[in-house]
Amino acid sequence: MLSIIIPAFNEEGNISRIVSVIDNLMVENKIEYEIVFVNDGSKDNSWVEISAASENNSNISAINFSRNFGKESAIFAGLKYAKGDACVLIDCDLQHPPKKIVEMYRIWENNDVDIVEGRKSSRGKENIIYRLF
Repeated sequence: MLSIIIPAFNEEGNISRIVSVIDNLMVENKIEYEIVFVNDGSKDNSWVEISAASENNSNISAINFSRNFGKESAIFAGLKYAKGDACVLIDCDLQHPPKKIVEMYRIWENNDVDIVEGRKSSRGKENIIYRLF
């Protein structure tokens, strides 16, 4: 099983969207999965949205922090709580392409590797003006 860990801080507008995208991807690719949301003390309705999503989808579980502890703490809590044989971390705002989850999972599944890491292809190629200022 693949555990998809999603830290969330004030992400109420993104919860249902990321659940839909990931659920469709996992079902389409026949990957057993769980989504572990970690609500990092959000001040908006993120927890309400996460709770509603978990009631409608048995693949979703969640942790609710009483206050904001930071993204790293949310990630560590999600990793500790995860039940999968492999874990992937993704931001709630879909800034990273969820399709890469499937690619990375297949690499892990079909090879003798412990870690598969992704890197933005644009890293290190910033505009010269940006680097100067």
